[in-house]
Amino acid sequence: RGSLVGPLARDLGLSPAELPARKLRIVSGDEKQYFTLGEDNKNLRVNERIDRESVCEAVSPCVLSLEAVVENPFNIFHVSVTIQDINDNAPQFDREFVAIEMIESTPPGARFLLSSGRDPDIGANSLQNYQLTPNPLFSLVVRESPDGTKQPELVLEKSLDREKQRSHHLILTAVDGGDPVRSGTAQIKINVTD
Repeated sequence: RGSLVGPLARDLGLSPAELPARKLRIVSGDEKQYFTLGEDNKNLRVNERIDRESVCEAVSPCVLSLEAVVENPFNIFHVSVTIQDINDNAPQFDREFVAIEMIESTPPGARFLLSSGRDPDIGANSLQNYQLTPNPLFSLVVRESPDGTKQPELVLEKSLDREKQRSHHLILTAVDGGDPVRSGTAQIKINVTD
């Protein structure tokens, strides 16, 4: 709140001397007034916190429009403010715990689709990749769909033996590309059936 967006009066070509007579004001079409004029009546400032994800969801670029109005003579200027994304969300999974039943005769190379993580941030701040806790029996393959969604798949690398180990615990981590990196995890329990 109160952060400077830009020198609105200067951008509109209004000199400080003519500002009092021109009565510069802003009008927003939204029910929320995200912007206000500073006390000097020259600078556009943030009036309340703007959460890009709640305002624009996945739409990019996220643009908020308002009108600047001046009098003597009367003019209306259309102003667009582009809202940049920050890395304020960590990737999340719909389910934090996943149970998979795997018969011990499952051949190596078999793949098991895992649930995707989701991150409402966009661009580099969105979900970028997955990691799996190192394990000699399982590996991870990440497939990318045409729309850019990344889908993790669990791959069985070696034959299972229920008599040696009845269950395996793994952690799937979804990471974004922000700075600092944010992540979310899901626990995977694999029950080996006879």
